[in-house]
Amino acid sequence: MLLNNFQQDTGLGFLEQEPKTVDLPELEFLERGIWEALSDSEGPVREMCSHILNGRGKRIRPLLVLHSGLIFSGLTSELRNAAVAAELIHMASLVHDDVIDNSSIRRHKPSVNSLWDNTYAVLCGDYLFAKAFSLMSSNTLTGCMNYMVEAIGNMCRGEIEQANNRFNFDLGLDAYYDCIAKKTAIFLACCCKSGAHASGADELYLKLVGEYGLNLGFAFQIIDDILDFSGRVEVMGKTRYNDLRQGNITLPVILLLNHDRHGPRARDIIKRHTSVEQLVDHLVNLVHKSGVMDKAFDVARTYITKAKQCLSLLPGSRHTDFLRNLADKLLLRTS
Repeated sequence: MLLNNFQQDTGLGFLEQEPKTVDLPELEFLERGIWEALSDSEGPVREMCSHILNGRGKRIRPLLVLHSGLIFSGLTSELRNAAVAAELIHMASLVHDDVIDNSSIRRHKPSVNSLWDNTYAVLCGDYLFAKAFSLMSSNTLTGCMNYMVEAIGNMCRGEIEQANNRFNFDLGLDAYYDCIAKKTAIFLACCCKSGAHASGADELYLKLVGEYGLNLGFAFQIIDDILDFSGRVEVMGKTRYNDLRQGNITLPVILLLNHDRHGPRARDIIKRHTSVEQLVDHLVNLVHKSGVMDKAFDVARTYITKAKQCLSLLPGSRHTDFLRNLADKLLLRTS
């Protein structure tokens, strides 16, 4: 059964370094909700869902929903359903991302598309989206649904913009930040607002938790971009330099191209390269040599500071502390 397969998974990812920051009964409550939402799946759909759930996801998005809500109320079925819906949407987006990127590995395991093929993977993602919206509509979580619709729409626009800008080495910082806002940051903001809304938070607090999530999302994506250059393959469960190979221009590359000393050399390499692999080899070397990785990390740290400032204006509780600790641990990510 799916339940037996994924109950062993703490779902904490990098948070496992300090389990005191996590309330395991609440996480078990969440995991059971995910199981219940997918319990009626059958055949290949069930097999694909089981495979995804065994991928040891970090559960960051549903934990954001839960703890943003628990600041303002107790643990309710409405809050859990909102959190489960957010995780199902995230799972769906990852399955679709692997199809778009032609990825064969996800979280140390073969991706859904590599095991079943693109047709099955796309339909599996659609199934997970449908389950998420069924969960919200059947439990009258209209406000939470509106936040998730906003998040999905922006994720789609962000992916389209990224695809449209592949190998566009003239991409500026404004366009980059706009893209990662749509792809990542707005979803995290909507997760936080969904949880707070499900718990009856007022407009001021909804805005504050949303700003926390938005800044956390910017930092999360920037660190993800950094890890594509410096992460440990055995920890990440995927190869490095995937973004660059696919022509996705991220913050380290933008900073390199604007570097006073190394920028002209990088642009000359871009003009003269004869293959993508040759381009990747040369640009990776310059990224590490130029010191732009430290600058990119400083940008991520700035967003973490902004996120924590938002929390200082929320009611103090262990759930506010959880969100603060989550922001701090984001800077320790290795996968």
